[in-house]
Amino acid sequence: MKKNRFYSLLAVLLVAALFLGACPAPAAPAPAAAPAEGQAAPAPAADLVPVTYTYAGRGVPADLKEVQDALNQILNAKIGVNLTLEPIDFGAYNDKMQLRLAAGEACDVIFTAPWTNSYANNVANGVLLPLDDLLLDHAPGLWASMPPTTWEAARVNGKIYGVINQQIFPKPWGVNVRKDLLDKYNFSLDTVTRWEDMQPFLQAVKEGEGITPLYTSISGGLNLWRTQYWGYDPLDDGIGFIGVKANDESMTVVNLLDTVEYEESARLTQKWYDAGYYPAEPVQPDEADAMFRAGKFAMNYHVEKPGNDVENQARYGWEFVSKNLTDPLILDTAGATATLNAICKTSKNPEKAMEVLEELNTNVEVYNLLAHGIQGKHWVWVDEGNKVLGFPEGVTAATSGYDPNTDWEFGNQFNGYYRDAKQVGAWEKTKVMNDTAFPSVALGFVVDRTPIQTEIAQTTAVWKEVVAPIANGWVSWDEAAADAKERLNAAGAQVIIDEVQRQLNDWAAVNKKK
Repeated sequence: MKKNRFYSLLAVLLVAALFLGACPAPAAPAPAAAPAEGQAAPAPAADLVPVTYTYAGRGVPADLKEVQDALNQILNAKIGVNLTLEPIDFGAYNDKMQLRLAAGEACDVIFTAPWTNSYANNVANGVLLPLDDLLLDHAPGLWASMPPTTWEAARVNGKIYGVINQQIFPKPWGVNVRKDLLDKYNFSLDTVTRWEDMQPFLQAVKEGEGITPLYTSISGGLNLWRTQYWGYDPLDDGIGFIGVKANDESMTVVNLLDTVEYEESARLTQKWYDAGYYPAEPVQPDEADAMFRAGKFAMNYHVEKPGNDVENQARYGWEFVSKNLTDPLILDTAGATATLNAICKTSKNPEKAMEVLEELNTNVEVYNLLAHGIQGKHWVWVDEGNKVLGFPEGVTAATSGYDPNTDWEFGNQFNGYYRDAKQVGAWEKTKVMNDTAFPSVALGFVVDRTPIQTEIAQTTAVWKEVVAPIANGWVSWDEAAADAKERLNAAGAQVIIDEVQRQLNDWAAVNKKK
């Protein structure tokens, strides 16, 4: 029975798609690898304040030290900081950071998100510094770069613990498909409005190419549940079974397993899994990326923001066609806080850590140096007027010593350069998406996990064991859903729902939302 076969894969969790990658865009003047002539000389080494920046990456770039040194030529002189970059592989980032934070290890700036190194968990566990005063005193430009309504999304119990990376805020879940296969099988995305509309293409590719059509890895993409696609605000991405309909004026918190949408998603995922559209077993992210580059997959589903097809071409080597299938777009707190940078409570130099965040978010030169590397070595201008860059002659994404392609982690992407001429204008389109997305009834609400930490831990364990296999199509809904709901409730699901409902009601009353 499939149930027994796949319960051995208990540790696999549904994670919102990575992606969330974002699109770089033009801004301000061209950078240099070193301080401009006449810039203040670096402070004496003994006077420099050490600050670390720990974030998720795809391995350690060969030229990381060179880029770090170039950054420090600027930061030494401007803010008296010596920055150490600490990328950790995506597959290991969450576990390593949670261990470090639990052990009370010293750290400074860290990447945090709802989907890895959980922002909500970190706040609940007391490992992050409140940033309100630090922002006002040491990052005035950063503070002024976002309206108060955006900052509200990062507040927990009235305090800001993370700096939101400015990028796309709603999540336009959709499909990202290899153009060569669309052309070969004469399939147009113009006819696609829902997940199931891709089935004829997936079947044709499976039969004609002999490959597994859908890209997946243990980091995401294992099933078709994408909360906003189905019309829900997740309220807290780290509590996978709760949500509220984004347009529900009554703000009723529900157990998603009790909804027709979740059942529909699970049934469709199982249908695709049984049809062989998914790999028989999930693979590690790096292996999945290599398989995609080698032509072993035909498509993935992702946050299909403007310019995403170009970014995926740079990452995987194929020309892609992308389409958003989420209608309407929903603006929720999780979307606005999809990626953040925070400061550890154990930081020995929180003021300087905040000054680093000020530079990453307001200094075009610093941001693009971290995002793209050194001009002339890692990139050159293709169209300086439109701020379009490319690789130097003889260099590719595969051979470059520095091409992290994680611009969305590092700060304000609206200060970034384009990677391809096809992306020109993407940021303007992104801003339109941000401005026109349907605001969830719970936009700005953040769950306080403190009173329900025990129940969250218990239900998370049950989720991994019995819900994830259903969501991922490894066991049938009819076979396992009733037991999963019962076990979730026994682990405290209803306690969580009741507490979140109470908090949401209180928030709505204070903010005059009802």
